[in-house]
Amino acid sequence: MEQTKRLSKITLLAYGLGDFASNLCWTFIGSYLSVFYTDVVGMAPAVASAIMLIAKIWDGVNDPMFGAIAERTNTKKGRFRPYIFYGAPILAVTSVLAFTTFGTGTVAIIWAAVTYIACGMAYTMVNLSYGSLSTVMTINPEDIAQLNSWRMMGTNLSAVLLNAITAPLLMKFSGGENYTAGAYTKLAIIFAICAIPLFYFVYAKCKETIKPAAGGAKVPLSQSIKSVITNGPLMLIFVIQLLAMTAFFGRMGVVIYYLMYNVGRFDLIAAFMSLPSLFTVVGIFCTKNILVRVGKKKMAAIGYIGAGLSLIAMYFLGWSNVPVLLVLHCVYGFFCFSFPIPMAMVPDAINYEEDRSGVRADGTSYATVSLSTKFGSAFGVSGALLIMGATGYVANAQQTAQALGGINMTVNLIFGIMFLLCLIPLYFYPLNEKKSAEIIARLEKKRAQ
Repeated sequence: MEQTKRLSKITLLAYGLGDFASNLCWTFIGSYLSVFYTDVVGMAPAVASAIMLIAKIWDGVNDPMFGAIAERTNTKKGRFRPYIFYGAPILAVTSVLAFTTFGTGTVAIIWAAVTYIACGMAYTMVNLSYGSLSTVMTINPEDIAQLNSWRMMGTNLSAVLLNAITAPLLMKFSGGENYTAGAYTKLAIIFAICAIPLFYFVYAKCKETIKPAAGGAKVPLSQSIKSVITNGPLMLIFVIQLLAMTAFFGRMGVVIYYLMYNVGRFDLIAAFMSLPSLFTVVGIFCTKNILVRVGKKKMAAIGYIGAGLSLIAMYFLGWSNVPVLLVLHCVYGFFCFSFPIPMAMVPDAINYEEDRSGVRADGTSYATVSLSTKFGSAFGVSGALLIMGATGYVANAQQTAQALGGINMTVNLIFGIMFLLCLIPLYFYPLNEKKSAEIIARLEKKRAQ
C-alpha cells in the first residue's frame, strides 16, 4: 500500500541524532585509541596494529552475519529497532572499557584486544540497525533523501564537536601536556552517558512502517550472500569505499601523531582536528544540488582528486608553515564531500541486482559495504602504525628526523595517494543516473505485474 504520510520534523531530527550518538563513541575511538595504545598503555606500534587487524578480520564474519540476522528478525517493535534499544547501553559500556587499562604486558594486550573487539561488535549491532532504519521508515523519495541529509549532518557536526573539545578536555583531565589513562577513561564515560539518551530518542521517534510482505517467500541466506558477491556494481562500491575509508579513517586515527610531534602545537590540535569536519559540512551543503545535475560518479571523482592532491601538497610543503597547513586542512575537509556518495550508490546497486536476479538483499548488501568502513579504519590505522614504527617512531620521546619524515609520509603522502587510487574502481563502475532510472522503471513494471 502506498504510504502518503510524511515524516515529521521531530522524526528527522531524531534520525540525525542517531549518527551523532554513534560518533560520540566511535569517532573518539577512531581518532584516539591508537595513540592511547602506544603512548599510554605502552604497546609497540606493531602490537596495536595487530589488535586492530584481528578485530577487523572478525568483523568480516560478524557484520554480514548480523546484517542477515537483522533483516530476518520479526518482532512487534520491528526488525531493527530492538537492536538499538538493547545494544545502546552495551555500546556505551564497551566504548568506556576500550579506554581503560588492566594489568601489564600480555594481560594488558589481551584486555585491549577483547574490549576493542567487543566494542566493534556492539557498534555493528547498533549502527547497522540504525542505518537500515531509513529503508523501513518511509517509501516517500523526498523523506528518504531528508533522512540521509539529517544523518550526514549528525555525522559531521558530531565530528566537529568531538574534535573541538576532545584535546582540551584530555589536557584538562590530565593536568599537564601528556595525556593520562584516567583522562581518556573520564572522557569516554562522558561521551557514553551523552550517547545513550540520544539512541533512545531514535528508538522512540523512528518507527518501522514498511513491513515485509505477508506470506512472502524468504530468500535463503546462501542465496542472499551469493547475490551480494556476484553483484558487480556493489563489489566496485566496496572497493571504492575500502580505499576511501582507509585513507579517511586511517589519517583520522594517526593525524594526532603528526600534530603532536611534527607540528608541535598542542594549542592548535583542536583546530586542526575540527576544521576538516566543519568544512566537510560546508562541502556537502555547497555540492548537494550539483550532485543531482553532475551525477554521483563524477562528483565522487572530483572529491577524491581534491582530497588526494591537498594531502600530497601538505607532504611536500612540510610542517613549519602552520597557517598554510590550516588552510590545506580546510581544503582537504571541503573535498571530503565525497564521503557519503558511495553509500548513496548502494541503493542503485541493490536495484541492479534485483533487476538482474530477482533477489533483493538490503540488509546484507548494506552490511557488506558498511564493512568496508570498518576494514578501512583498521587497515589505515594499523598500516600507518607499522610504517611509523619502521621509520623510527618512539612513543613519548623526541623523534628523530627520520621518524618525523615517516610520520609526514604516512599521514599525508600515502593517504593522499590512496584517495587518488579510488579513481580506478570508480572508472569501472557501470551505473549512472540514466541506467539507474531505467532499472527502477523496469522494477516498477515487474512489481505492478
